[in-house]
Amino acid sequence: MKNFLMLGLLGFALSACMSPSKPTVHFASENTIALKYSAYGFNPTVTAEAIDMAIKHCAQYGKGMKLVTSNAMDGGLTARELHTFMCTND
Repeated sequence: MKNFLMLGLLGFALSACMSPSKPTVHFASENTIALKYSAYGFNPTVTAEAIDMAIKHCAQYGKGMKLVTSNAMDGGLTARELHTFMCTND
């Protein structure tokens, strides 16, 4: 039992060292972009790569971006996340 517990703790510690997956576009338009990826955390975390992708997308339309929502997908049972950014001029 003690070995099983130690193995579980080791697996948990190693999973925290994994890096997020590459964001993919879930939806995009002139006014918004939604990006999904796995980030291996308990709470949704917006990565720098996702922010850069949103900035580049909105810049195509001469707009800046704002983060609108950050949600865990699948009811929080997996590490998948969905982040929605709004393209705006303000």
